Amino acid sequence: MTHARTRLVVFVFCYCLAVNCYAQNTFTQKILAVVNGEAITQTDIDELLSPIYLQYKNTYSGEELEKKLNTAKTDTLNQLIEDKLILQQAQKNKLTVDEKEIDKLIDDLKSNFKTEQEFEDVLAGQNITLPELRKRYRDQSLIKKTIAQQVVGKIMITPSEIAAYYEAHPQEFRIPEQIRLRSIFLGINNNETEVEKKATEIYNLLSSGAEFVEMVEKYSEAPNVVDAGDMGLLKKNALREEIQNVVFQLNPGQITKPIKTNSGYYIFKVEEKKEPGMSALPEVQEKIRKILFSERVKIKLAEWLEKLKATAFIEVKNE
Repeated sequence: MTHARTRLVVFVFCYCLAVNCYAQNTFTQKILAVVNGEAITQTDIDELLSPIYLQYKNTYSGEELEKKLNTAKTDTLNQLIEDKLILQQAQKNKLTVDEKEIDKLIDDLKSNFKTEQEFEDVLAGQNITLPELRKRYRDQSLIKKTIAQQVVGKIMITPSEIAAYYEAHPQEFRIPEQIRLRSIFLGINNNETEVEKKATEIYNLLSSGAEFVEMVEKYSEAPNVVDAGDMGLLKKNALREEIQNVVFQLNPGQITKPIKTNSGYYIFKVEEKKEPGMSALPEVQEKIRKILFSERVKIKLAEWLEKLKATAFIEVKNE
């Protein structure tokens, strides 16, 4: 539920004066829903909708603005109902949050301000007390812990599922043609003619048998000179077009003539070429596991929330 924490941080940080004006005009204690005897009020909705309201107001108007706001209100109310159900489940399971965790969250938030006073002024401007802020962080921590206990901790991804995904999605694991290069770079200065001449001299030395690494160390002005000009394995399209069109036509061991770019002259040596292929399963199984795990969490969380709703007393008040 990291999105809820994000909502809080945005609410605390941003829209200081404008949000407060809007809030003063709209915050009421009107009850919008009751979840197992616990109320969700208009104030709860308004606090989360204030920054969204300002964003929408600057983008939409008239009926479109009203429609967007109504959708946001409905989505926010549904989210608060789910949060309430999860917190009730946390209480039922006697889950707690170490206050040191809350201290760290508060300290992380304070680090975004220059002084303690600035932090306190922003809270005051938003009509939020420090205990209220701590409660919000505590609730979100409980929500995360409950979901971890009831949903995330029960999900297992098997090797056979990973293999099945790998077989069903080969396009995701294709590797384009790659090339490993070393380079010598001469930057263009006030006398481009001299630079071009120097690049040609270096190329002639290489063509006569000079060691490329020695020429890199002696002449190259690129930062990778410490790596003997090694640029590592590069995928096609990772290079400038004028360079790519030349180097991918060469074989390992071959050297390019000086190639002019906007920044200077390059000479490349092709060290290695790899044909297009497909990543082996062991190389991508962790990536697949994360994909499947993320998908499974979404499904199982939705199913678990539906079960909570089915056994709860939820009354949504009519407008």
